[in-house]
Amino acid sequence: MASSRKRSYEASFPQQEEKDLSDNPPNFEELADEYPSFRQFVRYDKKGRPCIEFKDPAAVRMLNWCLLKRQFSLDVTFPRDRLCPPVPSRLAYIRWIEDILKETMTPSSEPIHGIDIGIGASCIYPLLGCARNPKWHFLGTEIDAASMKYAKENVEWNQLQDRITLRLNEKPDRIFMLEDSRKYAFCMCNPPFYESQEEVDQGLENKELEPSSICTGSENEMITPGGELQFISQIINESLEYKGRIMWYTSLIGLKKTIKPITQKLKAHNITNYVVTSFCQGKTTRWAIAWSFGSVRINDARPIDEYRPKSQFTLQVAKSADYVREQVESILADLRISFQDQPIRGAPRANTWSRAARRQLKKKQKIQEEDTPLFLFQMTIQDTKDDGCILTCKWTEGENRDAFESFWNHIKKRVEEACDILRGSSYNG
Repeated sequence: MASSRKRSYEASFPQQEEKDLSDNPPNFEELADEYPSFRQFVRYDKKGRPCIEFKDPAAVRMLNWCLLKRQFSLDVTFPRDRLCPPVPSRLAYIRWIEDILKETMTPSSEPIHGIDIGIGASCIYPLLGCARNPKWHFLGTEIDAASMKYAKENVEWNQLQDRITLRLNEKPDRIFMLEDSRKYAFCMCNPPFYESQEEVDQGLENKELEPSSICTGSENEMITPGGELQFISQIINESLEYKGRIMWYTSLIGLKKTIKPITQKLKAHNITNYVVTSFCQGKTTRWAIAWSFGSVRINDARPIDEYRPKSQFTLQVAKSADYVREQVESILADLRISFQDQPIRGAPRANTWSRAARRQLKKKQKIQEEDTPLFLFQMTIQDTKDDGCILTCKWTEGENRDAFESFWNHIKKRVEEACDILRGSSYNG
């Protein structure tokens, strides 16, 4: 069991050795040596490598129990008639939430509250999240009374009832059960993928389902009216009501064809702060989406650029990083933009790069500043192997996309000019 004592934000995140479980397959031989009850399920392929039959629900349940026990000191019961979620893929989703919070939240010793929509019988996400992160607390909801009973037993058996609160949702037409004024850092969800048994059967033929899901998923865990598209759309609709009560709304996506309609729905509601990622476990790929009504943006938490609004630009030039850094700092000083170094970070309160502003500065006229920054940016400059460098500019916070993009275009043009890429009007004087 993880310690419940308060730590700094950075210290609350596991180190790399705990993360390896979602990146590498389990060592079945080691598990069998450590847990003799697992030995009966271990087989050997034609090359003599240990393996298990993932279509055997008993083998998958025992594998999950061993992994959770050894890695996280969790003792979890997986009922025979309910979904037995593969631990590595669930861990990958938890890791992504950790990365998002680490990138977008200010370090604090305060508890971090999250929501799991549809905890399932195992209550896997709250248990994993709390075992890995001593400051995390969960509100878990579930519409199935039998799954709720199992989940409650798992929480109490692992003595986490002081950090995991469970609520039975008796109004399935509503998703969120926010009865208090508490604000949450995130919500997460693994919605049912399909809208009919026919779609489930088709998913089996197309190998869209994880092997363990084939054997143990109950109907309410696999099927929902309108499928996952309708379910996630409902989360979006309710997020418009709660907005900042939850900092990051997230959901898994089981079918790639769902991604585009969901991002279109977000844009239709003028939600432009969102990101999509993917998780690959063996031959199975899943996706996840996160969106926020806040102004802090995700750049580093494994985004798929194809599906998100662009918030990061790069420029590669045949000059050293030191030379380009000197040019960038000179440009920022010329634009009267204060900045911090290593990496270069700034928060301009006025557009000093427009043509009109440049004329004002040239005449030594004062430019009116806003009370709050137009946006926040961060720049990094890295040498490349061919004696050049790459300049990266990230939009880290703010809602004024036009201001950020015009700022970047100005910086880019002047850096290119300084590197003899462009020949045109000079910005000096």
